[in-house]
Amino acid sequence: MDRITAVMSLAEGHGDYVMDAVGPEVVPSVERIRARFRKRRETANPLDRIMRQLLGMDLKMRQYEEGAAFVAAVVAEVGMAEFNKVWTSRETLPTITEIRDPRAWIDRVVRTAAITE
Repeated sequence: MDRITAVMSLAEGHGDYVMDAVGPEVVPSVERIRARFRKRRETANPLDRIMRQLLGMDLKMRQYEEGAAFVAAVVAEVGMAEFNKVWTSRETLPTITEIRDPRAWIDRVVRTAAITE
């Protein structure tokens, strides 16, 4: 289950990262979409919060946030070309621990590959 959660976090976070990266020049409504998501998260009443927990939506939102943070941290540290190693094999996909600690993935996939090359 952790493996599936990690892959879903990566995919969803990557989508968030790309949407932010392309910006309003490519997707004119991106800022409006972001503002609505942010407002919806911040203004949820207690009943909404309980329903989100019961339906697992809080977990889904955390997946988006953790995944986007992972992508942003890796790209910031090693660049997009090195980040893209994530897609090359099953072994280069991050674990759930690495989603939450991007440097662990960088050390395992990027730095280890540089040593063996």
